[in-house]
Formats: sequence, structure tokens, C-alpha cells
Amino acid sequence: MSNILTKHFQYTGTDDFDQSLDAQINEFIEKEGITTENLIDVKFSGHSDQGVATYSALLLFKK
Repeated sequence: MSNILTKHFQYTGTDDFDQSLDAQINEFIEKEGITTENLIDVKFSGHSDQGVATYSALLLFKK
């Protein structure tokens, strides 16, 4: 039996050390050895408040 896990990613672009969502997700997938068979879904969202845009992603996968 496998466990369903989630991983949250966030990007604002206000910090020089911020990585794009794609780069964060790809790095995590590679590090964790997640394959297309383990990947369930990826949900994206974005909003802006007081001129700062925040982008989020939620990765659902099986271990």
C-alpha cells in the first residue's frame, strides 16, 4: 500500500534566492526519484496583494 504525500512550493520573486516554481518542482522530483507512475497531480495558484504577486504549487505524489 502506498502513501499519498503533498509538497508545497511558493515563489514571489521578491528575493534574489527565489527559484521559479518549475525549477523548485523539477529539483524536488529529481531528488525524490518521483516518476510519472508516482505523480498524481500538480495544482497551481497565484494572487497579488499590495503589488506583490505570489505563485504557489501543490504536488501530489505516491511513495
